[in-house]
Amino acid sequence: MILKLVHCLVALTGLIFAKPYQQQQAVLAPSQDVPLRDIHIGDINFIHTTDTHGWLGSHLSQNDYDADWGDFVAFVDILREKILQQSRDVIVIDTGDKRDGNGLSDATWPPGLRSSEIFNMMDYDLLTLGNHELYTAESAILEYRGTSQSSKFKDKYVCSNVEFIEDDGTRVPFGNKYITFETPIMKQRVLALSFLFSFQRANNRAIVTPPLEEITQKSWFQNMVETNREEEIDLIIVFGHLPATDPTEREMHKIHALIRKYYPNTVIQYFGGHTHIRDFVQLDSKSTCLQSGRFAETVGFLSINMTDPVDAESPIFSRRYIDFNKEAFKYHLSKLGHDSNVPVSTKKGKTISRLVNDLRHELNLNEKLGYIPQTYYVSTRPLNSEENLYHLITHKILPNLIPPKNYEPSMSRFILINTGSVRYDLYKGPFTKDTEYIVMPFNNDWRFITVPLVVASRVETYLNKGPVIASLGIPSSSHRKQHFGGFQKCPFINNPNLSEGYTTEDDFGCHGDDTPHNSQREYDIPNVVQCKEVKKVQEEEADPSKMVHVIFYSFMELDILNAVNSIINDLGLRMENLTTNDCSHYGGDSTKKLLRDYFSQF
Repeated sequence: MILKLVHCLVALTGLIFAKPYQQQQAVLAPSQDVPLRDIHIGDINFIHTTDTHGWLGSHLSQNDYDADWGDFVAFVDILREKILQQSRDVIVIDTGDKRDGNGLSDATWPPGLRSSEIFNMMDYDLLTLGNHELYTAESAILEYRGTSQSSKFKDKYVCSNVEFIEDDGTRVPFGNKYITFETPIMKQRVLALSFLFSFQRANNRAIVTPPLEEITQKSWFQNMVETNREEEIDLIIVFGHLPATDPTEREMHKIHALIRKYYPNTVIQYFGGHTHIRDFVQLDSKSTCLQSGRFAETVGFLSINMTDPVDAESPIFSRRYIDFNKEAFKYHLSKLGHDSNVPVSTKKGKTISRLVNDLRHELNLNEKLGYIPQTYYVSTRPLNSEENLYHLITHKILPNLIPPKNYEPSMSRFILINTGSVRYDLYKGPFTKDTEYIVMPFNNDWRFITVPLVVASRVETYLNKGPVIASLGIPSSSHRKQHFGGFQKCPFINNPNLSEGYTTEDDFGCHGDDTPHNSQREYDIPNVVQCKEVKKVQEEEADPSKMVHVIFYSFMELDILNAVNSIINDLGLRMENLTTNDCSHYGGDSTKKLLRDYFSQF
């Protein structure tokens, strides 16, 4: 009888842990005794969100983020009123990615059909799209017709480098290429542009032009600078779905360098997104960029003092990352005169909270499908830890993928998934319908290819040395700057009175977070992880020429083929390069379904 040894593991080749692993405390509610850091009001004040991904109903398993969209709208409305009473301006901005990550957006078709209506109840002054508004034609149509061209936002929606394709094939700007306006209080003359990073996977109803190509090769930009000369503009806002810190492409820095040629002395304020971090970058003495996290965990606040700075040549910038919870909202409003004994609430906010709750029930997101006996973390536990979610998936979930009926019983297999398909930590407690959308919102089709063992055993390492693969979830660790306190410059905080959470380092130091937290250690995440299932007979024979199956998500197919062919050529094997014709349908349940079935036993 042929015996088989199932050995599912995450290969750790090439991974560098940020710091040695330490056991961490459970996630706790914020302590009432912890003093928060204040926001500082300036001449112009900004409230920023990005990468909300449908998280309009709060984080039910995390008290640090217990505010829902109605609470947030009430906070912004009251904050705006308090700041206006001080004769200062307020601008509210969002930089895209409003779906794919929570049942409120994803349990409808298209994703965002109902959640977009609730999201749009916030009175944004400037907003744009992210790449998640462009993965499908249905999403692009919904965003263009439901938000970009809506009566509420048509004059506020800016997208300088994306075009929408109408039903008849006509190409039109997805939003305004730029807009100009004057702030109501300080009478600052503002020029606003917005860019999406060089996204190459847009659907057939949208075209994305790389930002630098857009502004160097199209006439609108030159017309803009000619009709809006520097002496006529007090402030330029460049907000968009691209990272503040991007050591590889540096698209924002390239945009900044070009704009500076035409506006060498103007204050330029950037707002970024996409990489799901809290970040703040100073580009020069008159320009900074704020990036405000993800998943409705963060409200970004920025102020600029432009009229009475200490140094008349340079404005004063102040940033703050506000935890998305009711106590933090109440604290900051109390500092501006709001009664600290009165909840942060408005009639509009209550209406929105009720709509969120009603939608949760309508979509049956609270339906219990199983139980999660412990918390599993994406990146704040090392990959070889039993508390790591990828370790769970490769050891407990993927082995349950049932092979097709014609599967050869003696065939070994390597099952690979891209880490970006996993979007969030899996918290102890009920496994609900919503949990599926939060942790793994994407369905997947399995494909496979047959190659020699000597090739299959090298695919994972090859892919982990290359660029990010279809990063629909957590960005590459090379883009991460915040590291939950993982940088050496900021002290690692371990205080029994604090909850575990964000401790951000940015260009202004270590105290940007409004709420002090215990630091979390951040570990590098590879592009892919794999479950390796090797038959014992093959291990005994140790024959590298034995044929095995490499199984993968369908959208990884080109990446897999590129890896396999490169390995074949590097090894000098007498094999022709493989093509999509050599890939076949594997079948079986999606990883999302396998995860649900696993926790249904508890």
